[in-house]
Amino acid sequence: MDDLMTVKEVAAVTRLAPSSIYGLVSQKSIPHFKLGARVVFSRGEITRWIEEKRQPVQSVGRV
Repeated sequence: MDDLMTVKEVAAVTRLAPSSIYGLVSQKSIPHFKLGARVVFSRGEITRWIEEKRQPVQSVGRV
């Protein structure tokens, strides 16, 4: 089984507030599961989710 992450750890990795992570959980927009009452995340699934959401950076030429 992959390493498990807490909301706080996912927030740190994504640079989002824990409240934003809970919002994504309630919208079912981020892969997660519950262990009892705790929301937990698979490190591998979060890594893949971040890669899927990554937007390419476009450079702007100098004038």
